[in-house]
Amino acid sequence: METVTFALTPHTCAIIVQRRRYVDAILHPMDTKAQLRSRVLARRDALPEEDRARKSATICARLEQHLCDAFATRTRGGASEAAAPAVAVFASMRSEVDTQAFVDAAYRRGWEVCFPCMVREADGQPARMRFYRVTRAQLDAARARFLDTPLRCLACAALEADGFAAVAAEDLDAVVVPLVAFDDDGNRLGYGGGNYDRLLPALRDDAVIAGIAFEEQRVEAVPVEPHDRPLPHIVTA
Repeated sequence: METVTFALTPHTCAIIVQRRRYVDAILHPMDTKAQLRSRVLARRDALPEEDRARKSATICARLEQHLCDAFATRTRGGASEAAAPAVAVFASMRSEVDTQAFVDAAYRRGWEVCFPCMVREADGQPARMRFYRVTRAQLDAARARFLDTPLRCLACAALEADGFAAVAAEDLDAVVVPLVAFDDDGNRLGYGGGNYDRLLPALRDDAVIAGIAFEEQRVEAVPVEPHDRPLPHIVTA
């Protein structure tokens, strides 16, 4: 039997995405956040490994360029930014966009790389997300300490004793935001913990905010609540 190979043009791919979103709107018109989260996570999990790797590489390259462009034109108090920018990024888990290529690029450019960790100020205090500066030399230790177990809650004092310096939200120059689903208006559906919902309002007005996701995570509409804030930029592939 003869094998026929179909080459998908960008126009054809756009039509496929549009039709998928149309079908989603018909079949799932009243999805709750939990239902939408479950459905899109299943779609993301189903991405073939080679597609995920290829798309992740493209997203990381586009994200690096987006931040370079933003840092090149941004000023603070009328003067060009001189210090190395502090860039917050997450360590990928499960089927998320693999951020490692972006992390490597950030280190090469001399940016300060910051990762989130769930912490408590003291016993009995509620857990909250806080960012910690991780040098390239500290990366392996950070993976063992908290990056490979993102839901693990640690004591602030213990992390500081290990040499990881906390970075306040107002000192972050850019934040890369994880997400489960997004729509054309920039509305983001996260994992439900509210950590980034609390972080984003605390950032400086000139901080660069960018979500990253696969195109397979795009939906017709994300249910929004009064506290939800759309992302100004989402990098996809």
